[in-house]
This record gives sequence, structure tokens and C-alpha cells, in this order.
Amino acid sequence: MSTGRLLKSADGTEIYAEAVGDASKPAVVFIHGFSMSSMAFNAIFADPHWISKVYLVRYDVRGHGRSGKPSDVAAWESKRLAEDFDAVVEAFRLDKPFVLGWSLGATFITDVLTFKPPTHISGIIYVAALPYMGPTLAQVGSPACLGTLTPLLQTADVDAYQAAAIAFAELTHDSLPYDFYLACLGNSLVQPRGIIGLLLGRSQDESGLLKAGREAGLPMLSVHGAKDRIIVREAVLNAVEGWKKLTVVDIADAEHFVWLSQPDKFRSEVLSWIAGVST
Repeated sequence: MSTGRLLKSADGTEIYAEAVGDASKPAVVFIHGFSMSSMAFNAIFADPHWISKVYLVRYDVRGHGRSGKPSDVAAWESKRLAEDFDAVVEAFRLDKPFVLGWSLGATFITDVLTFKPPTHISGIIYVAALPYMGPTLAQVGSPACLGTLTPLLQTADVDAYQAAAIAFAELTHDSLPYDFYLACLGNSLVQPRGIIGLLLGRSQDESGLLKAGREAGLPMLSVHGAKDRIIVREAVLNAVEGWKKLTVVDIADAEHFVWLSQPDKFRSEVLSWIAGVST
């Protein structure tokens, strides 16, 4: 049974979060990507095979979905994003959860590890991930993906915005179910344009993340779809070069929505890795 609720982050911003499954099992916090919301993981959260193995937790990142959408620059400091994660951990009483960051959602793991030690989490699961903000975005993002950002940021040309939003959604997967496709576009529509600029323009210090992997030995699983048209695999791995306990999985015939393209393979790889780390 889902337990959805609105939480309050440290600065008062409301954060929508929910959990599914047995809280005694290993917890996995799912963080969605650019201009989406936690509904991106609907298929996983409805899957009894997932629910039988792990405690599933997800939240809408501030500025997205059902969460608050603060427009002041201070609300987008790295500490604020880390505090949102803390609010979720505290609300659901999570002890060292695994954290799954999909696409731009992986950058929020960098925020967490800027202010928390590696022992705060059990491991990182990157799924078609952008590891951290800054110049890395231009390297990890494909030319087709990067080409949609400028028209999505502007407010003067409605047609250009609409075309870019559709193009971005269609880059994620060749054949999204139509209702899910519309939901993805809807997430973009309810997000103020200014928030995209604050999100993409914010700075991060990746040193805590990299120390967690290169020195502390925090386990990481990095999953890549062989047909991903948004993320450049090699650039992701270059961004975390030197990570000690890194497992890389490439899934054939999988696109940016890896779990929609190859649900059984994705589930098997992630749950097997979690089981191995947990023992």
C-alpha cells in the first residue's frame, strides 16, 4: 500500500513523497530526472517483484510535480536539496538507504554527500545518470538532449517550448504508453520556466561524492541503456573515474527509461546488486 504525504523540508518547502512495501526490507530512495516527477517510477512501484524484495521510496524534487516550487536563488543551494532528502529519510525512518538517481536525479546524490558522510547511505545506483552539475552536463548530455534546453528555458516562444518539450519526451523512449507520455509532458508544463534555469544553473561541489567512491569505498551500480539517446555512457564513467567499488551494467535494447524498455533485466540487475551489497 502506498503511503504518500507532503513533508516539510528545513526551509519550509513542501516535498511530496511516498513509500511502498515492507519497511523491514532494504530501502531504496528513487530520485527522478529533469522536468519529470516521481511518477516516472510508476511501473516499478506497481511491480510485486520489486515490492517483495525492497522498500520503495520516492519523492518529487523541489520545483517538480507535487512538491513546492520556490523561485528564489537561495532555495536552490546544494544544502537545500540535501535537506529535502533528509526530510524523506526522517519521515520514513530510513536507515542507510540505497539511493537510485535517474538521469539528472543522480545530481542530488552529490548534494547529499556534500553534507553527509558516505556511511549515511548503503550504496548508489546510477541509472543513465548525470553525476553532478557544471561543465559535466555538456559532456554527459547528448547533442540531441542539449539542443532542447535553450527553447525549454525561454518564455517568449510558445511553439518553440512546445516542440522542445515533445522532443525531449520522445528522446526518453521510442514508444511510451500514450497516457504516460502525456503525464511526462504535463510534468514539464506545471514547472515554472525560471525553475529550470535555477536547476540547470546551480553549482555543486563534487568532492564529497568522489571521496565517497575513491576513498571510502561506497558501492555504486551504474546502469546504462545501449539505446539511450539522452546520456553519453562514457562521459558518465569518466566523471566518476577511480571509483573503487563500481559495477557497470549495460542493458541491450534499453533506452533512457531503462526500466520501461527492459523491465525484467533491469529489475534483476538492480535487485541482485542490492542483495550482494546487503550481505
